[in-house]
Amino acid sequence: MPPPVPGVKAHYDRFLAEHYLWMAGGFAANAIKSRQFFSTHHIQPGAGGIAIDLAAGCGFQSVPLAEAGFRVTAVDFCQPLLDELRSRAPGPGIEIVTGDIMDFPLWAGKTPELVTCMGDTLTHLPDDHAVSSLIRQCHAELGPGGTLVLSFRDYTSEENGSIAIIPVRRDADRIFLCRLEYRQDSVLVTDILFSRMSGAWERSASEYAKLRISPERVREMMEQAGFRIEFVGLENGMIVFIGVKID
Repeated sequence: MPPPVPGVKAHYDRFLAEHYLWMAGGFAANAIKSRQFFSTHHIQPGAGGIAIDLAAGCGFQSVPLAEAGFRVTAVDFCQPLLDELRSRAPGPGIEIVTGDIMDFPLWAGKTPELVTCMGDTLTHLPDDHAVSSLIRQCHAELGPGGTLVLSFRDYTSEENGSIAIIPVRRDADRIFLCRLEYRQDSVLVTDILFSRMSGAWERSASEYAKLRISPERVREMMEQAGFRIEFVGLENGMIVFIGVKID
C-alpha cells in the first residue's frame, strides 16, 4: 500500500500558495476567462443576487461575479490566497470566509441563486462520498431554480501505474513542473519548482493526492441530487458542469 501523503491544505499552506498566482498565469488573465465564461453562459444576478464561490482561492471567479453585481461569499481554507482576493475585491461586494468548504455551516443559510466550485477543487476531496455530499449540500442551499457550476480535471483515462510529467509555467528565473503518478482511485501529484531567485538554481517540491472521478459519475451525482444538467463541456482543460435545481 502506498504511504500516506500530506493533505491538500498542508500542500497549499507550505508550498503552493506562495507560487499559485504566478503558476496559474496571473490574476488578470484568469479573471478575463471567468468573465467570458459567465457572459457566455448568461450567468448574472437575479432578484436575490447572492452567490457562493467555494474554494475561491485568490478570486478568479469571486471578483468577476462581484463586478457583475452578485453579493459573493468566498470560501477557502488557504489564508494567503484569500488575502490576495481581499486586496482585489471591488468594494464591499465579497464576504470572505476562511475554512474548509466541507464545513457546511460556514456557508449555509444564505439561499443563494448561484454556487460555483471551480478550478480543480472536486478532485481535492477525499472520495466519491465527499463529492456527493458537497453536491447535495449545494442543492439544499440553493433557492428555487438556482444554478450550480462545477469544474474539475478528468484523471480517469490513464492506466494505473502510469506517470506523466507536465510543464506548467516558466520564466527566466522559475520553472514549474507537475508529476502525476496514477493510482487506482487517486493520482499522486508532485509539484516541483526550480528557482534561481537567490542566484543559483534550487529545487523545491511538495506532493498531495487528487481524486480520480469521472464526468459520468459527477453527472450521476448531480442528477440524483436534483439538478437538471444544462451544460457539459471542456473549458481550459477542465470538465465543466452547469446544473439547475429542479426540486
